[in-house]
Amino acid sequence: MAHRLPNAGDYGLLLLLSAIWGSSFVFIKVGVDEVPPITMTAIRLFLAAVFLLLVMAVTKRSFPKGKSVWWMLLASAVTGNALPFCLIAWGQQTISPGTAAILMGVMPLLTMVLAHVFTVDDKLNSRKVTGMIVGLVGLCVLVGQAALHGLTADLVAMLALLTAAASYGFNAVLIRRMQAPDKIAAVTMIIALSAVMVVPFAFLLEDPLTVQAGATAWSAVVTLGVLHAAIATLIMFAIIGRAGASFFSQLNLLVPIAGVLWAALLFSEIPGPNALVALGLITLGILIARGGLVLGSPAPLAEKGVLKP
Repeated sequence: MAHRLPNAGDYGLLLLLSAIWGSSFVFIKVGVDEVPPITMTAIRLFLAAVFLLLVMAVTKRSFPKGKSVWWMLLASAVTGNALPFCLIAWGQQTISPGTAAILMGVMPLLTMVLAHVFTVDDKLNSRKVTGMIVGLVGLCVLVGQAALHGLTADLVAMLALLTAAASYGFNAVLIRRMQAPDKIAAVTMIIALSAVMVVPFAFLLEDPLTVQAGATAWSAVVTLGVLHAAIATLIMFAIIGRAGASFFSQLNLLVPIAGVLWAALLFSEIPGPNALVALGLITLGILIARGGLVLGSPAPLAEKGVLKP
Protein backbone atom coordinates (compact mmCIF):
# COMPACT_ATOMS: atom_id res chain seq x y z
CA MET A 1 0.00 0.00 0.00
CA ALA A 2 1.44 3.38 -1.03
CA HIS A 3 1.47 6.23 1.45
CA ARG A 4 1.72 9.95 0.89
CA LEU A 5 4.74 11.91 2.08
CA PRO A 6 4.62 12.57 5.85
CA ASN A 7 3.28 15.93 6.96
CA ALA A 8 3.65 17.98 10.13
CA GLY A 9 0.82 16.08 11.82
CA ASP A 10 2.56 12.75 11.18
CA TYR A 11 5.80 14.04 12.67
CA GLY A 12 3.87 15.46 15.61
CA LEU A 13 2.34 12.04 16.35
CA LEU A 14 5.75 10.39 15.92
CA LEU A 15 7.36 12.78 18.40
CA LEU A 16 4.43 12.35 20.80
CA LEU A 17 4.77 8.57 20.74
CA SER A 18 8.55 8.72 21.13
CA ALA A 19 8.05 10.98 24.16
CA ILE A 20 5.52 8.54 25.65
CA TRP A 21 7.58 5.41 25.08
CA GLY A 22 10.81 7.21 25.96
CA SER A 23 9.34 8.14 29.34
CA SER A 24 8.53 4.47 30.02
CA PHE A 25 12.00 3.95 31.47
CA VAL A 26 11.39 6.67 34.05
CA PHE A 27 7.94 5.35 34.98
CA ILE A 28 9.29 1.80 35.26
CA LYS A 29 12.02 3.01 37.60
CA VAL A 30 9.52 4.88 39.79
CA GLY A 31 7.19 1.89 39.92
CA VAL A 32 9.75 -0.85 40.45
CA ASP A 33 11.31 0.94 43.41
CA GLU A 34 8.21 -0.05 45.43
CA VAL A 35 6.34 -2.67 43.37
CA PRO A 36 8.10 -5.98 42.52
CA PRO A 37 8.95 -6.23 38.81
CA ILE A 38 6.75 -9.19 37.84
CA THR A 39 3.82 -7.84 39.84
CA MET A 40 4.23 -4.47 38.17
CA THR A 41 4.36 -6.10 34.74
CA ALA A 42 1.25 -8.20 35.47
CA ILE A 43 -0.76 -5.14 36.53
CA ARG A 44 0.51 -3.13 33.58
CA LEU A 45 -0.50 -5.82 31.09
CA PHE A 46 -3.85 -6.45 32.78
CA LEU A 47 -4.80 -2.76 32.63
CA ALA A 48 -3.69 -2.49 29.00
CA ALA A 49 -5.67 -5.60 28.07
CA VAL A 50 -8.85 -4.32 29.74
CA PHE A 51 -8.52 -0.93 28.00
CA LEU A 52 -7.96 -2.45 24.55
CA LEU A 53 -10.73 -5.03 25.02
CA LEU A 54 -13.09 -2.12 25.73
CA VAL A 55 -11.88 -0.46 22.53
CA MET A 56 -12.59 -3.69 20.65
CA ALA A 57 -16.10 -3.86 22.13
CA VAL A 58 -16.91 -0.22 21.33
CA THR A 59 -15.59 -0.50 17.76
CA LYS A 60 -17.26 -3.93 17.34
CA ARG A 61 -14.11 -5.74 16.29
CA SER A 62 -13.99 -9.52 15.97
CA PHE A 63 -11.48 -11.82 17.64
CA PRO A 64 -8.78 -13.31 15.40
CA LYS A 65 -9.67 -16.67 13.84
CA GLY A 66 -7.61 -19.72 12.99
CA LYS A 67 -5.41 -22.05 15.03
CA SER A 68 -2.22 -20.94 13.26
CA VAL A 69 -2.97 -17.26 14.00
CA TRP A 70 -3.54 -18.00 17.67
CA TRP A 71 -0.26 -19.91 17.91
CA MET A 72 1.50 -16.86 16.46
CA LEU A 73 -0.33 -14.58 18.88
CA LEU A 74 0.80 -16.80 21.75
CA ALA A 75 4.43 -16.73 20.63
CA SER A 76 4.29 -12.97 20.16
CA ALA A 77 2.80 -12.57 23.64
CA VAL A 78 5.89 -14.24 25.08
CA THR A 79 8.56 -12.53 22.98
CA GLY A 80 6.92 -9.14 22.49
CA ASN A 81 5.47 -8.45 25.95
CA ALA A 82 5.66 -10.97 28.77
CA LEU A 83 9.39 -11.75 28.67
CA PRO A 84 10.85 -8.33 27.72
CA PHE A 85 8.53 -6.35 30.04
CA CYS A 86 9.58 -8.53 32.99
CA LEU A 87 13.27 -8.35 32.10
CA ILE A 88 13.23 -4.57 31.67
CA ALA A 89 11.43 -4.06 35.00
CA TRP A 90 13.77 -6.49 36.76
CA GLY A 91 16.87 -4.87 35.26
CA GLN A 92 15.75 -1.37 36.17
CA GLN A 93 15.83 -2.27 39.84
CA THR A 94 19.58 -1.82 39.44
CA ILE A 95 20.33 0.42 36.50
CA SER A 96 19.20 3.95 35.74
CA PRO A 97 16.47 4.94 33.25
CA GLY A 98 18.91 6.64 30.88
CA THR A 99 21.21 3.64 30.69
CA ALA A 100 18.21 1.36 30.13
CA ALA A 101 17.02 3.55 27.25
CA ILE A 102 20.42 3.39 25.54
CA LEU A 103 20.72 -0.37 25.98
CA MET A 104 17.30 -0.96 24.47
CA GLY A 105 18.34 1.13 21.47
CA VAL A 106 20.28 -1.82 20.04
CA MET A 107 17.02 -3.68 19.27
CA PRO A 108 16.91 -2.78 15.53
CA LEU A 109 20.47 -4.06 15.09
CA LEU A 110 19.67 -7.33 16.85
CA THR A 111 16.58 -7.65 14.66
CA MET A 112 18.76 -7.56 11.56
CA VAL A 113 20.84 -10.48 12.83
CA LEU A 114 17.74 -12.51 13.69
CA ALA A 115 16.13 -11.68 10.34
CA HIS A 116 19.26 -12.96 8.58
CA VAL A 117 19.03 -16.26 10.48
CA PHE A 118 15.27 -16.85 10.37
CA THR A 119 14.18 -15.38 7.03
CA VAL A 120 15.08 -16.02 3.41
CA ASP A 121 14.48 -12.54 1.99
CA ASP A 122 16.09 -10.21 4.54
CA LYS A 123 19.75 -11.11 4.66
CA LEU A 124 22.69 -9.11 5.95
CA ASN A 125 24.71 -7.03 3.52
CA SER A 126 27.83 -4.89 3.84
CA ARG A 127 25.82 -1.82 4.85
CA LYS A 128 23.95 -3.65 7.61
CA VAL A 129 27.12 -5.33 8.88
CA THR A 130 28.91 -1.98 9.00
CA GLY A 131 26.05 -0.45 10.97
CA MET A 132 26.02 -3.40 13.34
CA ILE A 133 29.75 -3.08 14.00
CA VAL A 134 29.38 0.63 14.77
CA GLY A 135 26.46 -0.11 17.09
CA LEU A 136 28.40 -2.92 18.77
CA VAL A 137 31.28 -0.55 19.49
CA GLY A 138 28.78 1.79 21.13
CA LEU A 139 27.39 -1.07 23.19
CA CYS A 140 30.90 -2.02 24.32
CA VAL A 141 31.55 1.58 25.35
CA LEU A 142 28.46 1.47 27.57
CA VAL A 143 28.76 -2.05 28.99
CA GLY A 144 32.53 -2.41 28.96
CA GLN A 145 33.19 -0.54 32.19
CA ALA A 146 30.74 -2.73 34.12
CA ALA A 147 32.16 -5.88 32.51
CA LEU A 148 35.67 -5.00 33.74
CA HIS A 149 34.46 -5.43 37.33
CA GLY A 150 33.19 -8.97 36.75
CA LEU A 151 29.66 -10.30 37.09
CA THR A 152 28.29 -7.42 39.13
CA ALA A 153 24.61 -6.58 39.69
CA ASP A 154 24.90 -3.77 37.16
CA LEU A 155 26.30 -6.09 34.49
CA VAL A 156 23.63 -8.73 35.10
CA ALA A 157 20.93 -6.05 34.85
CA MET A 158 22.43 -4.78 31.58
CA LEU A 159 22.45 -8.33 30.21
CA ALA A 160 18.78 -8.67 31.20
CA LEU A 161 17.91 -5.58 29.17
CA LEU A 162 19.94 -6.80 26.20
CA THR A 163 18.03 -10.07 26.40
CA ALA A 164 14.80 -8.05 26.37
CA ALA A 165 16.03 -6.19 23.27
CA ALA A 166 16.81 -9.53 21.59
CA SER A 167 13.33 -10.78 22.50
CA TYR A 168 11.79 -7.71 20.85
CA GLY A 169 13.96 -8.40 17.81
CA PHE A 170 12.79 -12.00 17.59
CA ASN A 171 9.20 -10.80 17.91
CA ALA A 172 9.75 -8.36 15.03
CA VAL A 173 10.79 -11.29 12.82
CA LEU A 174 7.96 -13.45 14.14
CA ILE A 175 5.17 -11.01 13.29
CA ARG A 176 6.20 -11.09 9.63
CA ARG A 177 4.52 -14.49 9.45
CA MET A 178 1.35 -13.43 11.23
CA GLN A 179 -1.75 -13.31 9.03
CA ALA A 180 -4.17 -11.21 11.06
CA PRO A 181 -6.32 -8.76 9.04
CA ASP A 182 -7.32 -6.70 12.09
CA LYS A 183 -4.04 -5.62 13.67
CA ILE A 184 -5.66 -3.86 16.65
CA ALA A 185 -7.60 -7.00 17.53
CA ALA A 186 -4.42 -9.06 17.17
CA VAL A 187 -2.39 -6.76 19.43
CA THR A 188 -5.21 -6.74 21.98
CA MET A 189 -5.12 -10.54 22.12
CA ILE A 190 -1.33 -10.51 22.39
CA ILE A 191 -1.46 -8.19 25.40
CA ALA A 192 -4.31 -10.18 26.98
CA LEU A 193 -2.40 -13.45 26.53
CA SER A 194 0.69 -11.78 28.01
CA ALA A 195 -1.28 -10.77 31.09
CA VAL A 196 -2.61 -14.31 31.50
CA MET A 197 0.97 -15.60 31.35
CA VAL A 198 2.54 -13.14 33.75
CA VAL A 199 -0.11 -13.05 36.51
CA PRO A 200 0.56 -16.63 37.75
CA PHE A 201 4.30 -15.95 37.90
CA ALA A 202 3.65 -12.83 39.96
CA PHE A 203 1.84 -14.95 42.58
CA LEU A 204 4.39 -17.78 42.32
CA LEU A 205 7.56 -15.68 42.62
CA GLU A 206 6.31 -12.60 44.47
CA ASP A 207 3.42 -11.77 46.77
CA PRO A 208 1.27 -9.17 44.98
CA LEU A 209 -1.43 -9.03 47.65
CA THR A 210 1.01 -7.82 50.30
CA VAL A 211 2.65 -5.07 48.24
CA GLN A 212 2.60 -1.74 50.07
CA ALA A 213 3.47 1.05 47.69
CA GLY A 214 2.79 4.76 47.73
CA ALA A 215 0.53 6.74 45.44
CA THR A 216 3.44 7.79 43.23
CA ALA A 217 4.49 4.21 42.51
CA TRP A 218 0.93 3.04 41.84
CA SER A 219 0.33 6.06 39.56
CA ALA A 220 3.43 5.06 37.59
CA VAL A 221 2.19 1.47 37.21
CA VAL A 222 -1.28 2.57 36.08
CA THR A 223 0.24 5.04 33.61
CA LEU A 224 2.45 2.30 32.18
CA GLY A 225 -0.60 0.15 31.57
CA VAL A 226 -3.12 2.66 30.28
CA LEU A 227 -0.92 5.23 28.52
CA HIS A 228 2.30 3.48 27.57
CA ALA A 229 0.88 0.06 26.65
CA ALA A 230 -2.72 0.73 25.55
CA ILE A 231 -3.17 4.31 24.31
CA ALA A 232 0.31 4.36 22.79
CA THR A 233 -0.61 1.24 20.79
CA LEU A 234 -3.57 3.09 19.26
CA ILE A 235 -1.31 6.05 18.43
CA MET A 236 1.11 3.60 16.80
CA PHE A 237 -1.58 2.27 14.47
CA ALA A 238 -2.74 5.81 13.70
CA ILE A 239 0.79 6.73 12.56
CA ILE A 240 1.17 3.58 10.47
CA GLY A 241 -2.22 4.15 8.90
CA ARG A 242 -1.37 7.76 8.05
CA ALA A 243 2.24 7.52 6.89
CA GLY A 244 3.27 3.87 6.67
CA ALA A 245 5.35 1.41 8.65
CA SER A 246 8.69 2.59 7.28
CA PHE A 247 8.07 6.14 8.46
CA PHE A 248 6.94 4.77 11.81
CA SER A 249 10.11 2.67 12.20
CA GLN A 250 12.10 5.90 12.73
CA LEU A 251 10.71 5.68 16.26
CA ASN A 252 13.54 3.25 17.03
CA LEU A 253 15.95 6.17 16.72
CA LEU A 254 13.86 8.56 18.78
CA VAL A 255 12.84 6.44 21.79
CA PRO A 256 16.36 5.98 23.28
CA ILE A 257 17.10 9.69 22.86
CA ALA A 258 13.76 10.59 24.47
CA GLY A 259 14.52 8.16 27.30
CA VAL A 260 17.84 9.86 28.03
CA LEU A 261 16.19 13.30 27.95
CA TRP A 262 13.38 12.23 30.31
CA ALA A 263 15.93 10.71 32.71
CA ALA A 264 17.87 13.98 32.72
CA LEU A 265 14.72 16.06 33.20
CA LEU A 266 12.99 14.02 35.91
CA PHE A 267 15.86 12.16 37.57
CA SER A 268 18.61 14.76 37.05
CA GLU A 269 20.52 11.90 35.43
CA ILE A 270 23.18 13.65 33.37
CA PRO A 271 24.67 11.03 31.02
CA GLY A 272 28.43 10.64 31.28
CA PRO A 273 30.78 10.82 28.29
CA ASN A 274 30.68 7.04 27.77
CA ALA A 275 26.86 7.03 27.73
CA LEU A 276 26.73 9.89 25.22
CA VAL A 277 29.32 8.23 22.99
CA ALA A 278 27.42 4.94 23.22
CA LEU A 279 24.11 6.60 22.33
CA GLY A 280 25.72 8.37 19.39
CA LEU A 281 27.39 5.23 18.04
CA ILE A 282 24.28 3.07 18.41
CA THR A 283 22.18 5.72 16.66
CA LEU A 284 24.79 6.09 13.91
CA GLY A 285 24.93 2.32 13.52
CA ILE A 286 21.16 2.13 13.00
CA LEU A 287 21.28 4.97 10.47
CA ILE A 288 24.08 3.26 8.52
CA ALA A 289 22.33 -0.11 8.58
CA ARG A 290 19.04 1.41 7.42
CA GLY A 291 20.67 3.55 4.75
CA GLY A 292 19.67 6.83 6.43
CA LEU A 293 16.30 8.18 7.52
CA VAL A 294 13.27 6.68 5.79
CA LEU A 295 10.50 9.00 4.66
CA GLY A 296 7.75 6.58 3.76
CA SER A 297 9.67 4.43 1.27
CA PRO A 298 9.45 0.64 1.40
CA ALA A 299 11.69 -1.20 3.88
CA PRO A 300 12.13 -4.87 4.73
CA LEU A 301 9.40 -6.03 7.09
CA ALA A 302 11.86 -7.36 9.63
CA GLU A 303 13.16 -3.83 10.13
CA LYS A 304 9.68 -2.60 11.07
CA GLY A 305 9.77 -4.09 14.52
CA VAL A 306 9.57 -1.38 17.12
CA LEU A 307 11.04 -0.78 20.53
CA LYS A 308 8.13 -0.43 22.97
CA PRO A 309 9.45 -0.50 26.52
